[in-house]
Amino acid sequence: MPDKPCCKNETCSYCQAAKQWIAWRQDGDQAHRRPGRSEGVPVARVNGIHYVVKPYNRTDPPQYLGFGGTQFTFRFHDGREITSNDVMCQGEIPDRFRDRLPDNAVIVPQQPVRTKVPFSETEGLEA
Repeated sequence: MPDKPCCKNETCSYCQAAKQWIAWRQDGDQAHRRPGRSEGVPVARVNGIHYVVKPYNRTDPPQYLGFGGTQFTFRFHDGREITSNDVMCQGEIPDRFRDRLPDNAVIVPQQPVRTKVPFSETEGLEA
């Protein structure tokens, strides 16, 4: 994201968000770490885009999940792989912060779901 004229003082909303992301990077690439907890929510940066990877959610309807519940797998540069259906995209990292917020993961392409398609309305039904 190119710098905007307002970014000279780093006070615009994009710069403020990037400063928060830098703090999360310094905290082990974890967002929303709560007092008394050893871990927060993992943060991924892929191709200059910032993501928060929430735990896999098996209870909420898809419309309440990030990307409508689409499943993503992130492979982090340290070897970890995390799969989630509740991923939040926080946007493009501004150019002036890219050196402080380098990519730390790639998105692993998902395998297509293969199911058997019945050839008739009664195929597979027990008589």
